[in-house]
Amino acid sequence: MYSAFFNGLSEIWAHKMRSLLSMSGIILGVAALVAMVSVVQGMVGQFRGFIEMQGGIEKITISTESLPKEQEHLQDSAPGLRVVDIEAIRKLAPLASHISPEISVRWTSFSRNGKEFNARVTGTMSDWLVVNKRTVQKGRFLSDEDEISRAKVCVLGTLIVEELFGENEDPIGEAIKIGGEWYTVVGVLNQYSTGTNANAKNSRRGPGGFMNRGCYIPLHTAISNYQSNDKLSALYVRVSSVNELDEAVSQLDAALLQSHNGFQDFSVSTNEEMLEEFKKTEQSFMISLGGVALISLFIGGIGIMNVMLAAINERIREIGVRKAVGATSGDIFMQFLIETVLISTLGGLIGLALSGGIISLIMLVMSSGAGMTSNIASSMTIEPSVMLVGFAFSVTIGIVSGIFPALRAARLDPIEALRYE
Repeated sequence: MYSAFFNGLSEIWAHKMRSLLSMSGIILGVAALVAMVSVVQGMVGQFRGFIEMQGGIEKITISTESLPKEQEHLQDSAPGLRVVDIEAIRKLAPLASHISPEISVRWTSFSRNGKEFNARVTGTMSDWLVVNKRTVQKGRFLSDEDEISRAKVCVLGTLIVEELFGENEDPIGEAIKIGGEWYTVVGVLNQYSTGTNANAKNSRRGPGGFMNRGCYIPLHTAISNYQSNDKLSALYVRVSSVNELDEAVSQLDAALLQSHNGFQDFSVSTNEEMLEEFKKTEQSFMISLGGVALISLFIGGIGIMNVMLAAINERIREIGVRKAVGATSGDIFMQFLIETVLISTLGGLIGLALSGGIISLIMLVMSSGAGMTSNIASSMTIEPSVMLVGFAFSVTIGIVSGIFPALRAARLDPIEALRYE
């Protein structure tokens, strides 16, 4: 066994170019497999981060929807989402542990001491913080007392603070002008940064930039100052457990149907549905791209087999001599099989090294981009388990592709082999 191993290494070294060409398919196949899985995992990591940014799996979204076909003629009578729906949910949907209504006011101008900045204003209530899994960096969030008194207070995202206040300035208690009205800053939200490398760059662009550019005021303050009715832009609900999602959705449907007098002018959706759809997309990616990588490995195996068959034709007399001096068919079989496995093993190791270079290059290119591509790059990692699978495939391909040439060499008649010219 040891002699077969060292003979295989010496044969590979003696024919370096031929060996490298024979293992090229394995190298490319392993590199493609590992790189593909890393990219897909980066996409999955980024999407899961996006789901968390949206409040996690336990969050339910209620939005205004067009009436179904059988009610289309009553569209003008549809009430839409209103403030009264909040109380209906509290009474009829007990699984809704937290309720966060929202009124999207508009993008408007923020000003203070000659500095100006445009950002979005949202009217909401105290449960917004829990529903959206956010925390306050300084000060506090909106309270029930703010809501009752219709106070002119606001909670700012970090980008607004950076633009309107100095580096060492504390915004808490300071007054800012929002669309012509003065508000007192009572809190600053934590900075939201997407991807694994949280920094100022990715906190100012993409989803993170959008989240950090928000300003939140009491719901009834928004109704009084910015609109003449009690219509809501959306309603968000949080349940205590993922296991309660289906029942909570049923309760919300029933509560809103009653509140809307039978009008189905709303939709209830969960982040779990979004995640399930993405999982299907992820599986499609894995199957299609994994298939391409496996085909590369299969072609690499065929290349090794062809090279080994050609090598056997060159070494027929050598095989005859070995058999003549006492080598058994099993010895010859093991010699050529080990040589094939060595080629595929070395190819797999080179492929793993190459995959690291490919991933680094992809991350470098994608991180220089904006938004989602940069965030995917920051989520990409090379998992040891993926490298192990790629390496195992390369060794398996070597064993499978080496069996036939090894059998052919082992079955050669020593007399005929010695006569071969």
